[in-house]
Amino acid sequence: MGMLSGRQREILLLLSKHTEPLTAEWIAKELSVSDRTIRKELKTIQEDCENLGICISPMKGKGYRLHVLDANVFQQEIEPVQKASPQVGYDFSEQKGRVYFLLKQLLLQEGYVKLEQFEGEMYVSKSTIQKDLRFVREMLGKYKLSLVVKPHYGVYVAGSEYRKRLCFSNYRLLEEELSPQMRSSWQTDENFAEQIKKIIISKVNVHNIEISDIALGNLTNHIVIACRRMEKGFAMENLEHPIGEEHPFEKKVAGEIIAEVEALAGFSFPSAELDYIIIHLMGTKLLHENALTEYREFDETREIIVCMLARLKAELAWDFSDDKEFSHALALHIRPALNRLRYEMNIRNPLVNEIKLKYPSAFEGAIIASKCLEERLSIKIEEDEIGYIALHIGVALERMKRKARRRKRVILVCASGVGSAKLLSYRLQELFNRELEIVECINYYRLADYDLSSIDLVISTIPISERIIAPVQVVSNFLETEDIKGIKKQLISADKENKDSYLAESHVFIQKRLDSKEAVIEFLSEMLYEQGLVSKEYANLVLEREAIAATSFGNLVAIPHPTTPDTTETFWTICTLARPINWNENQMVQVVCLLNISKDAKGDLEDMYEQLISIIEDKKVIQQVIKAKSKQEVIRLFQYDKVRS
Repeated sequence: MGMLSGRQREILLLLSKHTEPLTAEWIAKELSVSDRTIRKELKTIQEDCENLGICISPMKGKGYRLHVLDANVFQQEIEPVQKASPQVGYDFSEQKGRVYFLLKQLLLQEGYVKLEQFEGEMYVSKSTIQKDLRFVREMLGKYKLSLVVKPHYGVYVAGSEYRKRLCFSNYRLLEEELSPQMRSSWQTDENFAEQIKKIIISKVNVHNIEISDIALGNLTNHIVIACRRMEKGFAMENLEHPIGEEHPFEKKVAGEIIAEVEALAGFSFPSAELDYIIIHLMGTKLLHENALTEYREFDETREIIVCMLARLKAELAWDFSDDKEFSHALALHIRPALNRLRYEMNIRNPLVNEIKLKYPSAFEGAIIASKCLEERLSIKIEEDEIGYIALHIGVALERMKRKARRRKRVILVCASGVGSAKLLSYRLQELFNRELEIVECINYYRLADYDLSSIDLVISTIPISERIIAPVQVVSNFLETEDIKGIKKQLISADKENKDSYLAESHVFIQKRLDSKEAVIEFLSEMLYEQGLVSKEYANLVLEREAIAATSFGNLVAIPHPTTPDTTETFWTICTLARPINWNENQMVQVVCLLNISKDAKGDLEDMYEQLISIIEDKKVIQQVIKAKSKQEVIRLFQYDKVRS
């Protein structure tokens, strides 16, 4: 056998990364080819296993497993895939690394690039590159850039320099998602960037400006990109929307920063380049805290905040009108957000997926609030921006819950005297001050005649054999670790004892062969329509919400739901798929939970979300759900108490 092909190397690398057998079907999905092609390639590889230092064992019903017999020989064979282009440090065995590499290279080129060039640099097959370019095209489309393909010439990115820089800078903001090797490829400008950061910090201090570390890093990146692009002859055109005479403060700060950057870089910034830096300053919170009260009188911002508060109250029954801290935080966020949105600076939010998963109520509230921005600016608000609004709403919800939370009323039953009872009481107050209100310490003999109608929990240092209406937690006099766990469990069970069941057999569908998220949503909506539970337009409502922000949350789970409630009750509709499908940007999904919200639910959904999140975060449970052969098994797995136990 001659030299391994790019695809054969990809197959070997995939097998080497897994200790469990991989099926030809699974490998085919990863490499975007047919099962038959993979089996053919594996057969070819097996013919020369000895020279490759490996053995590939086919395992009936399980797939193929790789055994490395000579690590040195094998490493030499797959090294081109692992280290395909040492000067850039990308791992081309991972699709994310390949896509980012292609995006970067295409943005840096002025003319056409042939796919053969990428094949030679990345050591992967042409079909793999063509698949990756589909994701590159999607990423470019977000910045109104297009990928032009011309036979015999290759591909190139068409669009303005301004939009290319926005795309390029946001690409740099994804460093946290890349491997350390991939991040290191950006460090060639490290010293230059550090000097620019120092310039910005000095001006921030002079003008007494508050700026976050993330905003500081982003602004530094934008200026570094501007300098490097100018060096390579990529000039900035005049802006589509001129800045005019507004924003004098940002202009002043930008002018001072650029004056020092020019001295550092050794060349002058044209006026269009200066405007580019001003725009990025306008999209940053360059505002001193003392200016907050004055700033809140700014009509546009005030009107948007009033609109957001009204919508949250009308649609979710969340009344934040007296929460001045929330309004102040929104004011600080909205001003730069308006500038970002007007100049189409779609900043990346590295926390957005975690926000969607951990704080779903806040994220849904942010979608509702963001409608005020959409109506004001007549543009779509991306989920990254929505995520930042959700953070502020999440904090406000926590404050609201703390005010509304009632402490559990507790009596202590202690048979060993006043001293030990007081010691136990102080210890409980120290550990559970926010959760427990200790009403009284009593002796055991008084318990039979004690009015327990308003008592949530009895904590006793001795066993209680009598049946009483309040739950009992027996603890030691000195409150050991196990005692603390027992009390916490009692508090949780007290909150959960009235949990609703959100799942019925008629709303469970297993092992369905559907090949797209649209097909899944339309199928489930049709099933619910036939049961008389939703309107005929229900699928459109769900797809409309999906267009705002994808509802895939990782762990092979998606939780689609309509933009507006359409059912009389809140319930789940579960669908497991025979095969994973691409839900959004290569995020695979095999378990779909269609969330049907009652029209009367308003904002009282925290317990339901908590119950659902506890399930979808558990990988073992989701794997069991995927393999479930009956509706009853799925329902059992989705029962909150059983999953938690």
